[in-house]
Amino acid sequence: MTNSTPILCDGCGLQAPPQHIAERVRRLERSTRFRPIHIDVLFIALDPAARVEDDFYGPPESLELFDSLLNGVDIRESVELNPTESGAARLLEFQKRGYYLTFLSECALTQRESDARPRDKGAELQHISRLAPALSRRIRFNYRPKHVALLGGNLNPLVEILRQSEIAPLLLLDHGQPLRLPAAGDAVSQARFRGVLSGKAPSGATPAGM
Repeated sequence: MTNSTPILCDGCGLQAPPQHIAERVRRLERSTRFRPIHIDVLFIALDPAARVEDDFYGPPESLELFDSLLNGVDIRESVELNPTESGAARLLEFQKRGYYLTFLSECALTQRESDARPRDKGAELQHISRLAPALSRRIRFNYRPKHVALLGGNLNPLVEILRQSEIAPLLLLDHGQPLRLPAAGDAVSQARFRGVLSGKAPSGATPAGM
């Protein structure tokens, strides 16, 4: 019989069955193919999609995060290629520019939810506090990026934690806050997103007057 005894997962720090570990390995294998040798901007979101099929480095079946981030850095879909080829080409361009996406939790936190309830903000805060030290070590000793850009308002607590660490000088913030992923077709939000990245003025502090 297959051993189903839970073991500690390095990706989320929780006990998990072998299937969970196997899914994490699949995600890592996919992302490693598109990891730059030298990372210019390390994008960090809370956690990956619940379904492995929707993983960013798939490319995914669900394009919500995929399109938002890639359009945000002005990497557009090719009309000359089929969707699969276009997705792979966009990921290669993402890699070529020195961009890399990772997550605070390398496993999907939503996989453990039993229904479609909104996320518990208190639970998210606990996850952030628990996983932040491991993330800091990964940034310093594994990724070693020139810049770090947090994605999404749910990572606001992580800003304060990283400001107290050696990561502070690397942070790219939007008025002291994590970057908001631009909405599809929203030229204003896309321009703001690119402006923070193109400025490349890392700052762990809120600008004066904010």
